[in-house]
Amino acid sequence: MKTKFFKTEGFRCVIVLFVITVVMCGLLAILNDVLFVSDAERLNRAVAKVYGKEVQAETLQGFGEGETGFSCEAGTIEKAYCFTDDGVYYELFGSTGKNGYKDGTVTLWVLVKYENDKPASLENVAVDSYEKQTLMSSFNSSFFNKYTSLTTEELESGKLFSTAASDTSVQNVVSGATMSSNAMNNAVNTVLLYLWGEAV
Repeated sequence: MKTKFFKTEGFRCVIVLFVITVVMCGLLAILNDVLFVSDAERLNRAVAKVYGKEVQAETLQGFGEGETGFSCEAGTIEKAYCFTDDGVYYELFGSTGKNGYKDGTVTLWVLVKYENDKPASLENVAVDSYEKQTLMSSFNSSFFNKYTSLTTEELESGKLFSTAASDTSVQNVVSGATMSSNAMNNAVNTVLLYLWGEAV
């Protein structure tokens, strides 16, 4: 009886499935090692994406593991790093803006340059990730250049970015993608509020 079972189609199927499982587990283990990206490598990639080259960055005080980061009505900053290059100090923020399309979010990398020990300019802004946004391809360099065009005086004046024009804000909107524009503005505004200690 036992001999007949080992010759059945069902037994052969079990053996084949077992072999496939063992092979796939082995491949996954190998790929996990090959494709693993450490936290340090993720940071290097983020810095290179926004700054243009790799530098030695470290976590900004208040944003390390177990620390609270920064939150306001506009969004949250969960990741923040700092580095010095050619004698110039920079801070890099991973900021998530709220109230996008379908109440989704957009996370941006915002690079801030310092001069005389205070924020002087937004050097670069780049998309990291987003949720529920459908028209992200509509945003080109001119939209992001609006963020980096502000002077130090304008930044110090407490102006924030908005999809509507007003005396107290800088209008920045892409037609047809107003809500996504709003989330991006909120991501940058969150950084500005953190830098200047403004209330929402």
